[in-house]
Amino acid sequence: MGNNEIKVRIRFLGPAKELIGRDETVLTLPEGSSVANAVSALLREFPKFSDRLKHYKFAVNFEYADEKTLLKDGDELALIPPVSGGSLEATVWVDVSPEPIDLTSLLDFVASPQAGAIVSFVGTVRELSHGKKVTALTYEAYEPMAKKELMRIAEEMLNRWRLCKVAIVHRTGTLSVGKISVAIIVSAPHRSDAFEAARYAIERIKEIVPIWKREHFEDGTSEWVEGKI
Repeated sequence: MGNNEIKVRIRFLGPAKELIGRDETVLTLPEGSSVANAVSALLREFPKFSDRLKHYKFAVNFEYADEKTLLKDGDELALIPPVSGGSLEATVWVDVSPEPIDLTSLLDFVASPQAGAIVSFVGTVRELSHGKKVTALTYEAYEPMAKKELMRIAEEMLNRWRLCKVAIVHRTGTLSVGKISVAIIVSAPHRSDAFEAARYAIERIKEIVPIWKREHFEDGTSEWVEGKI
């Protein structure tokens, strides 16, 4: 590779993988190339894509990108075909609600004949925080944005790991000790993908989802705690 060239890993997902017959390839491109330049190179190598790429989305290093996005050496460019039905409804269940979380319904949703593992993370209200006894937590969300960000996390999970289905549900309102505040349930052909994706989801929730909690203590005091579940 010359000094003025970069190597970009191309990931083929879903129908794209089946069309090409492989999971990935590596392109050598001139320095300063964009996603559009990579697409042009792909079409020369894989002309089968000519009628399909206009319907695809792109992600660079697990973030959605457009054709003007510049690529760097070592980047990963994923080709994302349209999801079944044009939405993620058949694959993803996300919700933010004051209603109790029904784990049985979530497990039923993620069940799949392709799944070899189902991994769940369930967050509950704990009794002690910083040495003080907790009586309840109040969760408040900027609900429309919170749901959108949960969907974004689910999309990131599906793009990064080989998964079957994803369910992410977070409660709002006041919950007593022991109640379930958040549930993440993931099905996948292999357990390693399911474990990693579930762990990723809870950490991303802390980072980007606009949900806050207020701890209520036995002594009658209370305080907001940001960025924690």
